[in-house]
Amino acid sequence: MRVVAFGAAGPTGRLLTQLLLDAGHETVAVTRHPEQFDLRHDRLRVEAADATDLGAVTKAVDGADAVVSVLGTPFSRDPITLYSASATALTRAMADTGVRRLVVTSSSAVTGWVDPRWNWVERNLTHRLLGILGRTLYEDMRRMEAVVGATDLDWTIMRPLGLANLDPPTSYALAEEHIPGRQTARRDLAAAIVDQLHRDDHHRKAVAIATTNKSMSIAQTIWREGIKPKLPKI
Repeated sequence: MRVVAFGAAGPTGRLLTQLLLDAGHETVAVTRHPEQFDLRHDRLRVEAADATDLGAVTKAVDGADAVVSVLGTPFSRDPITLYSASATALTRAMADTGVRRLVVTSSSAVTGWVDPRWNWVERNLTHRLLGILGRTLYEDMRRMEAVVGATDLDWTIMRPLGLANLDPPTSYALAEEHIPGRQTARRDLAAAIVDQLHRDDHHRKAVAIATTNKSMSIAQTIWREGIKPKLPKI
């Protein structure tokens, strides 16, 4: 299978690219900075493209069997458009080139669902912090989901919990719409996306994913994944 991966240079994207290659797929890793992408393989092609540029995206996906996206951006108080703009370009390019299978990455936070097993501190900390820090990001993820969901492509929307770099071994569970848990290991999200390429029971559905055998605190996840990367270097 020829798979085009957007967001390949990010922390989840590198894991995803490696797993696609391990699974035997011909892989096109799309990034704005191919010179910084250090993975090499006979079945890997690294291509420069802005995921919001329709012409560049069309060129990248032409001839693919599937398109996957793990594009991401940090929290910001400024408006965010990456998710919806890239979804618009991806879906139009796929329609124009006849590519049917699409897997994109959103977040469980877009649903507003709260795990009933969380304690009072976890519920309030999560809602208050994410409501402030992630407002513009999750608004754009919802727009992305609407763009993808309006198409007749064979799409799947992946909704991880707070993404975290958890050490292996990890295991995960899937559920439609939402799922109990605290985090999703990046390696589990990547593995679940690769698995989606070989199944059709989640076509045109949103699928939540949670790591089941380990976690860090929700506060640590928000700090490491949403706040700390944005702090200026001194």
